[in-house]
Amino acid sequence: MVVKPILSSTLARIGVVQNPFSTLNRKRYGVEQAAADDPDVFVEQAQQTQDIAGILERFRDLGVEIVVIDGGDGTVREVLSQCPGVFGQDLPLFCVLPSGKTNVCAHDTGTAKYKRDTFRRLLELRKTGITTHHIRRRHVMRIAWEDGFRAPVHGMLVGFGGYREATNLAQTHVHSKGLTHNTAVAVTIFRFFWGAIFGADGKGVRAGDMMSICFDDQDTSSHPRFGMVLTTLNSFLLGVWPFWGDSTRAVKWLDIDAPPPHLLQAVLAIFTKRIKPWMKTAGYRSGSADELKIETHKPFIIDGETFEPGPTGRLHFTSDMQVDFIAP
Repeated sequence: MVVKPILSSTLARIGVVQNPFSTLNRKRYGVEQAAADDPDVFVEQAQQTQDIAGILERFRDLGVEIVVIDGGDGTVREVLSQCPGVFGQDLPLFCVLPSGKTNVCAHDTGTAKYKRDTFRRLLELRKTGITTHHIRRRHVMRIAWEDGFRAPVHGMLVGFGGYREATNLAQTHVHSKGLTHNTAVAVTIFRFFWGAIFGADGKGVRAGDMMSICFDDQDTSSHPRFGMVLTTLNSFLLGVWPFWGDSTRAVKWLDIDAPPPHLLQAVLAIFTKRIKPWMKTAGYRSGSADELKIETHKPFIIDGETFEPGPTGRLHFTSDMQVDFIAP
């Protein structure tokens, strides 16, 4: 069967949004050289978050069909957050260059493994035609603050409680030592769970965050959570996938009560994908949803960055957008 290209013209225009502060040097991808040699490649640096909307507007006016995100997960989040207001329903294709510390999105959408060759492969693929075989479609969460504390954000990986503490640990004690990607993830997981498992029972991170959660149209559940993770991605680094049960809806979720009983046994079961019957009654739950309403008064993480919950702490999560990532 012949697969028809979605972009068959060699004149398909590419716009690159570069984060000059990403951990890995963007020059390793040859982006600047390609822009100098190709009149249909446009490169702009986002010195600050506020620059991104203007960059995307210029790309739209230039007829850009592929937006390349040269940065980490935070840069992906900021670009996706601005795109609906700029492109409306007619979103471009995206390709992520893995320039950040962990690059979870690049890993899931198929570009992290090519590293320095990603951009070159994209330019070569543009000549032969991008087909559905090269596309990884993903849902994106829209996180809205019901009190209008800030503008809505579009993200793909959100965490509360213990996930926030693990992220802070990675930023302050792991990345600072020069560790990135799989190594950083492995060290962070080990250090976090070592402290959580052998720490004081019911205290510290084990005490959790008080949260109220409503999944779709279910009843609201209010009690302390050791941790909660939401994602629209299909995979994480190191093969870690802490979700089970129903996965038919857009947002996969993991919800763990605090303090978490039998944490060592539960962690081993989750990491080996051998979920035990006792875990649900002990407060370890997982599933999927299209909409969530969460009330919390503690900071939380969206794609690697800390966000404040606002005065009321009421957050609304929906999966109202799908985007197509190119895996060249």
